[in-house]
Amino acid sequence: MCGIAFCNSDKIDTQSITKKIINNTKHRGPDNQSILHFENFSFGSCRLSIFDLSENGNMPMTDKSGRYVIVFNGEIYNFKELKKQFKITTQTNTDTEVLLQLYILKKELCLEFLNGIFSFIIFDKKDKSIFCARDHVGVKPFYYFQDNNNFIVSSELKPLVEINKASFNLPEIKSYLVTSFYDYGENTFYKDIKQLQPGCYIKYFINEKKFFIKKYWDLKTFVNGTNLKREEQLIDEGYNLFENAFKLQMNADVQIGLNLSSGIDSQMMLYFINSINGGQKNIIANSFFFKENQFNEKPELEKIANSINWKINFFEITSGDIINNFDKTLNFQEGPFPGIPTIAKSLLIQRAYSKNQKVVLEAQGGDDIAGGYRYIYGGYIFDLIKKKDFIKVISEFYKFKKKEKESFSSLIKLILQSFKAINAGGISADGSTNINFKVFDENFFKISDKKDEITNEISSIESYLNKIIYRDIFFTKLQRILKSCDRASMMHSKELRVPILDKNLVEFFYKLDPKYKIKNGNLRYLYRMIFQKKFNQNGFTKKIYVSDPQVKWLKNELFDWAFQILADKETYYDGIYNTKNLLHYFEIFKKDKSYQNSNMFWQALCLKRMLKNSRADRYF
Repeated sequence: MCGIAFCNSDKIDTQSITKKIINNTKHRGPDNQSILHFENFSFGSCRLSIFDLSENGNMPMTDKSGRYVIVFNGEIYNFKELKKQFKITTQTNTDTEVLLQLYILKKELCLEFLNGIFSFIIFDKKDKSIFCARDHVGVKPFYYFQDNNNFIVSSELKPLVEINKASFNLPEIKSYLVTSFYDYGENTFYKDIKQLQPGCYIKYFINEKKFFIKKYWDLKTFVNGTNLKREEQLIDEGYNLFENAFKLQMNADVQIGLNLSSGIDSQMMLYFINSINGGQKNIIANSFFFKENQFNEKPELEKIANSINWKINFFEITSGDIINNFDKTLNFQEGPFPGIPTIAKSLLIQRAYSKNQKVVLEAQGGDDIAGGYRYIYGGYIFDLIKKKDFIKVISEFYKFKKKEKESFSSLIKLILQSFKAINAGGISADGSTNINFKVFDENFFKISDKKDEITNEISSIESYLNKIIYRDIFFTKLQRILKSCDRASMMHSKELRVPILDKNLVEFFYKLDPKYKIKNGNLRYLYRMIFQKKFNQNGFTKKIYVSDPQVKWLKNELFDWAFQILADKETYYDGIYNTKNLLHYFEIFKKDKSYQNSNMFWQALCLKRMLKNSRADRYF
């Protein structure tokens, strides 16, 4: 895991710009920082050494012929298999060199063979071209600025914001406040600074300044191919894909660790790794917890760990930790972030891992790829209605109602909101709309709207259920989680791997017949059956939907701290909020026990602090 940089320009000093980017992102790679300069362009890399810890793995890396140069951020998990498959000879034991040699052999088609998390840049001296690519689901970041004179790339936003003196992208901020969707698509919170979207590559010709982007992997093309397979076959197939993903991602030349919770995804990871590794051995396992009983997962996780003789180190997160680390986390997150769990994750990594423990595995993505969020249920029901399978509609309705302990009216509401959420945003991506327009400046909503990327992208998907799952992966839930995870780990120079988001698993679950995604009232049915039949005959307990004390703390321990931020004189007239009304409703939130959604106020805390810290209020 590293940081990468590139600058091509006929107008500015590319070497100094590249050096500035690397200096600003060296937390991503403290083991080595290097620059390679050519006539009007420069490459840079800051390296976190995971494979082949010697200086032979440093970048920018050049092939034997001297024709090709690479800078690379991420991991190619199957690089050893690719090396054998294509009879690649290397001078190092790095995945970087295998990736470079594979590109030399296959050019753009090399992407068809990669299993990993990556963003990289490869230069071909012969045709003066630059090839850039980002991994399938967007685990690793890739930001760029491009115009008629310049093409500048960075692994993080801050350097590009500083270099371009970029102002806020107000349509993007408006969209975030209305829908809570962010960190998706090509646009960012800053004008003219873009991100390469997941599953895409860039081809750039230096002399001509020609530039084009192409999508190399589209999950929509993986249509249902499981109609003729029996459930037992699918369970075995899924099990093998899980096992292979964990085996590949446990490879490293440094010690690995696990971030765990008591949830189904962490249990899945823990049991697979225990089986593969033959016990815990030298793998460290860590978890954060909140002391309040209703949010404390420690007892349940200890019970799970004790059953297989694992030791887990626990770290308590307090309200004081949130106050003391909010600004630092916001700075490294480079914009709004999901909430208290992001700070907790960052502190866990900081406290639990030594300097030489560089690789952390975390179980993210199971809900997103396999259909685990409650609000997707409406999409499933509407698919059944579309097929006129009314008997199954009634059967599934009552089974889900019983399992989730829902009233008739609340379940009807959930289904209708789910249908609305397919094309429209909501505070929890579930179609609910609890945004209060009275807290905003009356002129703010005169700003033009962001281009509707979601509707256009999912319009060709026939299944309502798959529309929501596709949207969750690429637009709503997963993209902001992945950015949060990347920054929370890299601010402490750790590589965070997400085995459940192995591209083969993503494809497998997406193309499942809907009857295996939801069945007998069970969300992510086949996912659960893989675990239940292979590891745990008793199945799982009911999912906990409130897992952190953000609402409770903002009403109590964090209220005065948050009120001070929201009422700050420097951002009182910020052009976004009617701060007087915002404070009024924040006080109502504190007193009203039924007010259980803190998202609007967390958004305001992030934006107000961004404005103050960057003095960006001058842009309004």
